[in-house]
Amino acid sequence: MTATTPPPQRLVEMTGIRKSFGGVAALNGIDLHVDTGEIVALLGDNGAGKSTLIKMLSGIGRPDSGSIRIRGKELGLRSARDAIDAGIETIYQGSALVDELSVSRNLFLGREPQKRLLGFLPRLDKQTMDKQSKALLKEMGLHRDVDPSSSIAKMSGGERQSIAIARAMQFEADLIILDEPTNNLGVEETWRVLQFIRDAKAAGKSSIFITHNIFHVFQVVDRAVILRRGEVVADLTIADTTIEEVERLITGTTTPV
Repeated sequence: MTATTPPPQRLVEMTGIRKSFGGVAALNGIDLHVDTGEIVALLGDNGAGKSTLIKMLSGIGRPDSGSIRIRGKELGLRSARDAIDAGIETIYQGSALVDELSVSRNLFLGREPQKRLLGFLPRLDKQTMDKQSKALLKEMGLHRDVDPSSSIAKMSGGERQSIAIARAMQFEADLIILDEPTNNLGVEETWRVLQFIRDAKAAGKSSIFITHNIFHVFQVVDRAVILRRGEVVADLTIADTTIEEVERLITGTTTPV
């Protein structure tokens, strides 16, 4: 008797997503899904609609119409907090870190552990934050260079990006959205980011990987969804396509599939 592979579990499903700004349609009925443990690349030229679509899923933008389902349940994501509570973490290009705060404060931003001392109001548990931050920085390969109590403003671009990724690791999101995470990174820092994506998949997490570097896509991604002018023009299994085909689809020099 032959064993059968169970069907993938649908984590996120966006259906018929439309968004216009004035008279310009940024998204024209987009369908996108991500299964549990799947890495999906979202590709397209500038202005294709990638950032607008991700804002809908990150809770910082609302579609004019369409639905977003998380684990089969339709959700109205009205804020970034709604998305975080639904298990979605977004790492934006530029990292979205607060320069005035320390590394550990940025790692726990909005979810700082507290301790209550007898007779006093709750206070931040800095010791716990620093201890857990050191463990995360070690996992990201930054433990030799970065002090959790140091200011984010002193960090390099690669260190900042790694710290933003460590923040997503800390809270064990079910879906991690990475918006150009390897942009302006060196070779070693880029390797760490790609390895993080692989490790997240191995742990059963899902990722949406937005990038202009198609070579990185073919190193880590399961499936590529290609947008052009606010529409999906291709949804391809990476194992069944080539870099050349993906490039042609992005630029519109071949018939959409």
